[in-house]
Amino acid sequence: MKSRKGFTLVELIIVIALLAIITAIGGVTFHSYTLNRNLKSAAREIVSDFFVYRARAVSEGKTYRIAFDIDGNSYTIQPGSSTPVTRSPLAFGSDIRIIAASFGAGRAVNFLARGTVSPFGNIKLVNSRQSNAIIKVNITGRTYVIFDIK
Repeated sequence: MKSRKGFTLVELIIVIALLAIITAIGGVTFHSYTLNRNLKSAAREIVSDFFVYRARAVSEGKTYRIAFDIDGNSYTIQPGSSTPVTRSPLAFGSDIRIIAASFGAGRAVNFLARGTVSPFGNIKLVNSRQSNAIIKVNITGRTYVIFDIK
């Protein structure tokens, strides 16, 4: 009697089915990871702008204002008498939204020539998975981010 070497059709189908299941799980996980990574990148970009314009306010001796437009999902940097610059966290994905910006009674923060902030407050970003990033700025200009990833 000859011994047969190889795989049966049933064994091949089982292996292909297992690979398909593993690939599907991996694809969903990777998509979630990408959405959350985009949220973190957008939050860090805003924090970076805070650091840059706080440093410029101190070095140039003038006030810089960053105003948040929740409806337009963007923010505008208004340096002294120069032309304003508008930015949007959408550069990191269309699912990222600015849902809150509260600085005192308004939606704008001023970086003063002394290096301080007036008024202090926070910004809240959210993505389509309902993960949050809260960017907090205190009166000394120190900025930090709290992530609630889902």
